[in-house]
Amino acid sequence: MDGDGEGPVNKTNVERLTNAFFGFTMTLLIRNLAVPDIATMTDEVILTTAGRYLVDLAIYLFVFLVLGVSWVMVFRVYRNIVAVDMGFVVRVFFALLFVVFLPVTSQLDTALDSPIGGVFAQVNLLLLGVMTWSLFRYAVRTPALRNPRLSHPRVIRLVNREYLIIPVLSALALALSVLEITLAGIVYLAAPFVLWWMIDRDGLDS
Repeated sequence: MDGDGEGPVNKTNVERLTNAFFGFTMTLLIRNLAVPDIATMTDEVILTTAGRYLVDLAIYLFVFLVLGVSWVMVFRVYRNIVAVDMGFVVRVFFALLFVVFLPVTSQLDTALDSPIGGVFAQVNLLLLGVMTWSLFRYAVRTPALRNPRLSHPRVIRLVNREYLIIPVLSALALALSVLEITLAGIVYLAAPFVLWWMIDRDGLDS
């Protein structure tokens, strides 16, 4: 079902809007990586600046990675529903709000000259992960929306665990940031590998 019976918007338009927000944000993130002018710097300042730039680059890569994983997980929900309703659309807009704020929160972390840098993006990514999980849970609880393959209790249980990976990693990265551990976002590197292993075994796509 993808027609007038869905309400004010249809599934196709929601998917297009989601693609636009993710694509725009992933492109905009690169603006936070300002290349330093090292022409007039002393060797000591160059080394310090280079180290800071590498940290900024790492933050960008971690945020970009989580955005890519989140995009996959959001569209995995879309792939397993046949329609959208107003409750689903509202949750999509909340998720996209956290997507579009990522360039701002990651820029705050870049500007924050403190070991706790990273905390704003971690909170943002945690909220995005929670809202992505909320999309999945809403689809599961709404029979009119979900595809029949999203009805098997075992499949739902396994897939539900997948949607908790990003929130759990974000909470861990946030805790490490609060403890002033540099590059706490490195924990996100586990996300694609863990999710690839879990998705390959959950039976949802079979």
